Amino acid sequence: MEANFWHKCWERNTLGFHQVEYHPLLERVVLPELLKDECSTKQHVGVWPNKRVLVPLSGKSDDMIWFAEYANVVGSELSKIACQDFFKEKQLNIQPKRDGDFFVYRHENISLWQGDFFSLTTDLVGEFDWIYDRAALIALPETMQQSYVNQLKSFINPHTTLFLLTLEFPTDEMSGPPFPVDELRVSELFSDHSVTCLHAQTLPDKRFAQRVFDVSHLVEKLYLITQS
Repeated sequence: MEANFWHKCWERNTLGFHQVEYHPLLERVVLPELLKDECSTKQHVGVWPNKRVLVPLSGKSDDMIWFAEYANVVGSELSKIACQDFFKEKQLNIQPKRDGDFFVYRHENISLWQGDFFSLTTDLVGEFDWIYDRAALIALPETMQQSYVNQLKSFINPHTTLFLLTLEFPTDEMSGPPFPVDELRVSELFSDHSVTCLHAQTLPDKRFAQRVFDVSHLVEKLYLITQS
């Protein structure tokens, strides 16, 4: 999708893709995986002060607040409005600082890098222990997905775990975004990585974030992806 499409979504407050609560799979599935990595139990923020998580195409997702309980969070977001709203909705007035082509909003252990994700590099933001993609890949048409994944892979080192959420529904029943990405497509995009489906669930009300889809079925899957 062109950048202008997403800018207009934020300008018009057309935010059906924005989930107003933490994703329920964070507690149910993701947290046990984090604890498994750390051989620990659920504890307060600061327990893993050196751990870092990247949230690409983050919007103003409160999932970043959830991750901030366990690690330092870096969000990458195109929209200035999204970055401003993320902090304003928490009664915080954060003034961004320029860093190259980006404007960086920082508060405690959360940083939002406003700009083009495809221009983000490890030289700018460092390396990560975890990456969380809730609605980034599925926001992109098939023609852009491999380029996005290649950029994502530049942040995956031997110690990085990617949590990827996807949707599956009949392609002829609804045009995106979001776009359906099935298990075969995930395997193709990450053919040089290890891919494990951690969880799959049919969404009986066909609701994703704030939208109800007019499709015959809607399946959400959560993958764990690492270097092979």
